[in-house]
Amino acid sequence: MEGSLPTDQLQVAAAPAPLDLSEIEPSRKRSLPPTTEGPPKRSKKGKKSKGGSKAVIPELNPSDYVRVVKVTNKDDLLHEGPVLLSKSDKASQMHLSDNRMSVTSSKGYRMARATHGAFQGTWYFEVKITKLGKSGHVRLGWSTRKGDLQAPVGYDQHSFGYRDLEGVKVHQALREAYGEPFTEGDIIGCLLHMPEGGRAFEKEKSDIVTWKGELYFVDEPTADPAKLEGSLVAFTKNGRMQGIAYRDINEGTYSPAASIYTLPEQKDGATVTFNFGPDFEHTLPELQGCPPARPVAELSGPPDDIAFPAPAGADTEPGLEGIKPSAVTT
Repeated sequence: MEGSLPTDQLQVAAAPAPLDLSEIEPSRKRSLPPTTEGPPKRSKKGKKSKGGSKAVIPELNPSDYVRVVKVTNKDDLLHEGPVLLSKSDKASQMHLSDNRMSVTSSKGYRMARATHGAFQGTWYFEVKITKLGKSGHVRLGWSTRKGDLQAPVGYDQHSFGYRDLEGVKVHQALREAYGEPFTEGDIIGCLLHMPEGGRAFEKEKSDIVTWKGELYFVDEPTADPAKLEGSLVAFTKNGRMQGIAYRDINEGTYSPAASIYTLPEQKDGATVTFNFGPDFEHTLPELQGCPPARPVAELSGPPDDIAFPAPAGADTEPGLEGIKPSAVTT
């Protein structure tokens, strides 16, 4: 129908709130209280209709309505366990291992992301190139939930990647010279630093509302992400720092991400294995002026009031000192 909303978007009167029905008497859970307006209506056969008088629905102005969007990543939002690869925030063609730490794919570039992401703090994880085969290639890095899952890391403005072939960095599909190429057996470290003050641009569990037995978010207009001064993305290869790949990236919540490519004839695909810590193969990288990195595994815990002091003697840039971690589960 012309002008209709997508099936995952609705308009409801006022923002519905989560309901606590535990103290409501069973008889009151079934229907709205009847009014006293007029006698009960009769059905077409002349019998009295059940339920008595109808409830009165007040007239509402368009300004009284809000748009809600159905939650599609419920499993991740309600996930309270360790950081894993997401079952829902991945391309359907990608297959996870039983422990959700490895991902295998074939027939073109697809993306998979982790269950958790961060918009503040300094974070690190590693990926081992488990298997490439004859035609396999990978891109590793960080992506927000807006990054296209049917495309490689670095394809659009929402992700930043390090590519095995030629060791180039990739963002918005632009490949630029960066570091060493890597291959099967190598371990790539991925570091993200987001200074305090950036916005998450992601919904959290506390933002969920319930309406007619389904979970929704209130779709509120937000400004476009701005450049976050002092933010950066860097990579290591087998413990060797490859340098800062990107600076002053857009604010937002970034999750660990990987994309895999093979030719169709490589039926068994290619595989990479994530390590979110705390026990890494290589020492956590240190960058001058940047707080010590923390394992992505710690994103699953409460942020608390843990501060990240700058390394002793470092030339601290504005906004880098005393940063408190903030995480969003996606």
